[in-house]
Amino acid sequence: MESLLRKYLWLIDLLVLGTCAVFLARAAASAVETRLPQTPGGVAARSTKAAPAPVYTKQIDPILDRNIFCSGCPPIRQKPDDDKDKIVDTPPQKTGLPLALLAIMYAPPPHGFKWSVAIIRDTENKSVGAFAVGGHVHSAKVIEILETRVYIDNDGKTEFMDLFEPPASPNAATTSVVAQVAPAPGTDALTIEMERGIKLIKENQYEIQRQTLESVLGNMNLLSRSARIVPEIRDGKAAGFRLYSVRPDGPFAKIGMQNGDVISAINGLEITSPEKALEVYSKLKSASHLSVGLERNGQRITKDYTIR
Repeated sequence: MESLLRKYLWLIDLLVLGTCAVFLARAAASAVETRLPQTPGGVAARSTKAAPAPVYTKQIDPILDRNIFCSGCPPIRQKPDDDKDKIVDTPPQKTGLPLALLAIMYAPPPHGFKWSVAIIRDTENKSVGAFAVGGHVHSAKVIEILETRVYIDNDGKTEFMDLFEPPASPNAATTSVVAQVAPAPGTDALTIEMERGIKLIKENQYEIQRQTLESVLGNMNLLSRSARIVPEIRDGKAAGFRLYSVRPDGPFAKIGMQNGDVISAINGLEITSPEKALEVYSKLKSASHLSVGLERNGQRITKDYTIR
């Protein structure tokens, strides 16, 4: 056995030397690696973390924006300029068309859209008409009727007309003229005219001077302020016009009208539409007698007016 070991002792020495050489090589490689600079491509710079998985989306905009033939190029679609495409909402302006708003017969909801009517004069054509929502006057279209204002569509622009125009501030010249012709303080020329030209003969019978009638009918602002006229709707049909907020010193009160009265007919003509009301209005100046049928507290009353 001893002779056998001596014979192969050189082989054992060789194995021991090889093993030592492997350990020495690994130790030398580790020492050299620690002294090398940390470069992105070096071994020390390599990360052991796995690369994140690509994120997939179902949105179409990122696909359309990306240039599939050039990953580093800018997007194909350009984003719109918000300031350029922003729509400026301008408020409605007072109309410059030759139109004058004379009166409004306003019907509250839910029938307001259908039954509200505006009496508008075309000062260019010298014509007067009753217009509901959707009606065309001059070159515009009526789009909304309120109690004291009417909105129209004039070539795509929303404009309005007011029933009560603010009084213009007079200059020094006009002030001096008005001071000479104005009535005394506390008096009103039209009120004096109505007191003089409207007389109660007996119950429900009146006598009206034609000059007084023409003065009242020619002052639409006075008529609009004297009472609020609202279409009376019954079972979805027009039954006349009801008076609200009748002023005691106004023309309606002077001829015996009261708050809540429903005017249903004039001279036998039933007022069931704005067109018929306008027709009656146009005949008032030439009529010599008016018979007005109205309802008051559920009772029918007829008032007769003789025009001299």
